[in-house]
Amino acid sequence: MNPQPATSTTDIYEAVMALSRFLAGRVGPQDLLTGVAESLGRIIRFDHLGFVLHDANGGLMRGHILNAPGNPFIASLSLPVDDDPAGWVWQNQQPLVILDFTSQTRWPEYRRRAAEFQISTLILVPLTSGDNRLGAFGFSSVAPYKPSPAELAFLERVASEFAVAVESFLARQKALHERDRIRTLFDITNALVAKLSPNELFPAISDQLSKIVRHDHAVLTLCNEETGGLDVYALHSADAHLSEAVKGPFDPTGMPAAEVLATGRPVVARDIDADRYPNPNFRRFVALGLKSMCSVPLIARDRTIGTLALSRLTEDLWTADDIEFLSQVANQITIAVENALSYRQLQELKDRLATEKLYLEDEIRLDHNIGNMVGQGPAFQAVLQGVQIVAPTDSTVLILGETGTSKELVARAIHETSSRKRGSFVKVNCAAIPASLIESELFGHEKGAFTGALAQKIGRFELAHKGTLFLDEIGELPLELQPKLLRAIQEQEFERVGGTRTIQTDVRFIAATNRDLKAMVDENRFRADLYYRLHVFPLTVPPLRERRDDIPLLTRYFVQKYASRMGRNIDAIPTSALDALVRYDWPGNIRELQNVIERSVILTKGNALQVAMPEFAGSQAASLQNRASDLERERILKALEQAGGIVGGPDGAAARLGLKRTTLQARMRKYNIERQFH
Repeated sequence: MNPQPATSTTDIYEAVMALSRFLAGRVGPQDLLTGVAESLGRIIRFDHLGFVLHDANGGLMRGHILNAPGNPFIASLSLPVDDDPAGWVWQNQQPLVILDFTSQTRWPEYRRRAAEFQISTLILVPLTSGDNRLGAFGFSSVAPYKPSPAELAFLERVASEFAVAVESFLARQKALHERDRIRTLFDITNALVAKLSPNELFPAISDQLSKIVRHDHAVLTLCNEETGGLDVYALHSADAHLSEAVKGPFDPTGMPAAEVLATGRPVVARDIDADRYPNPNFRRFVALGLKSMCSVPLIARDRTIGTLALSRLTEDLWTADDIEFLSQVANQITIAVENALSYRQLQELKDRLATEKLYLEDEIRLDHNIGNMVGQGPAFQAVLQGVQIVAPTDSTVLILGETGTSKELVARAIHETSSRKRGSFVKVNCAAIPASLIESELFGHEKGAFTGALAQKIGRFELAHKGTLFLDEIGELPLELQPKLLRAIQEQEFERVGGTRTIQTDVRFIAATNRDLKAMVDENRFRADLYYRLHVFPLTVPPLRERRDDIPLLTRYFVQKYASRMGRNIDAIPTSALDALVRYDWPGNIRELQNVIERSVILTKGNALQVAMPEFAGSQAASLQNRASDLERERILKALEQAGGIVGGPDGAAARLGLKRTTLQARMRKYNIERQFH
């Protein structure tokens, strides 16, 4: 079909102006082509008009074609760059004119498709905006046609105008795509914090994912440290047969998952990779129709805990954008899964503790009552007096003292001598519970309060109802949680995490710390109002170095306790060992002494305690040396007294001691003994 030649420069100018008007505000490939077809048709006749864009992700040229007769729109024509004439134009940035397709030997797949439309002539020019090489633009005709240089220049002018519109369209598409990604991530976050079980949660996540990354099957797997395999945590699929095939657990060896776990990086696998992945499971998936799979790691604190894998039953390629988005989603899921696993472990621990509660309470009453508070020195008696004064009052007590001074034993003594002794003594170590979980541990939480809250949990405050709550290491309590604790202490009420119902309790509070809370208040690291609320009755437990009189008594108590437990007969403690124990400063206090005695009982052979601590070796030797020196000095003084102060001679002190005169004189100087006679 011959083109209709442009009769004047005015016609061309008007055509270009009309093109600018048509392109303004148009969106989508079909709208853009319809606009340019109306302008181009004033100058040139054609059968097919289109543009082809380079897709960097897949290395393809993706074509959008408008068929002039009736204008049906043909899209999604994709070929590799080297198999498409438009790829040559994009690479070389030069026009391409093919006058007779039947004589062409290049681009066989494109020639086959062109034959379906009976195309004989193809004219393409670069589609470029500034430095941005987008692809190619042009038209084709069924009848042979040879363009003139002027017509080719006109087509290039039209392509230049068209490129600006296409670039704007692509920018808008990119912005919309990014918006959809953000919305999907937000919706996935909402799903993760919703009150959903894993069987409900994962399909919701998969549905949200499909808005951005098309897939037919999704599976979440977690590493099983005991078996070394992968457990299927959740899955979602429209194909029941495929779901049944991946229920697991399974061995990841010879699977894409093994690469993901080993490298911590995403892996894309296709059905043609069966030789690369010899695991029978992979072959079974392929037999069920799987064409490709993208698996990304779930990474928690530099450790891969599992994988998120999406599969397709089509030939669609996994783009870099797909993989990046899946990695972002995997990061969100990892946090939720980790929280869920942590909660599950805590729930299992709680169930176990509930089962053992009666046994533990009996043990506490037998082994930690006030009768086991050993000591008779004035410092210890002052503590006992404080316990006896405050126990009946139900007042809040703040126990102060260094690590290892048995502050918990003092707290238990207060509980056991109070009117609450029939209630529970519930301990919370504020330093041992992660900051993110301590609020839930103290106050409990409602089902669905946060990711992993699969059931309602009763907190320590409720467990201590009618009893005593011991807040150990209170100085480690997070600052943001202190106002809620203050209210619970003052008002005896609180709400569970995620709950709205106020719960009333009757709890006696005892807190303990080895830190200087007043200094922490001055440094704004501890709330002043909470400090003064706890500081109703401070009770200081002295360190063991200030209770040296009690060390022999404590030593005998611990020796008897551990010897009886181990079936040993130890009925003697050397005086030198006791002296060394008393002189030692005990930086670890009673806990350190207790551990030393237990170790000594284990290692003792015979019925005399052998203190097993390197620090005492020198101390005991020094003790023996001092004792020997004292005895030798006494002998010298007695010999001098018997000899009337005479050192030398047959009746002198030296002869009586069997020493030379000079030797005795040297020892007298050593022991600072002055002679009254010579």
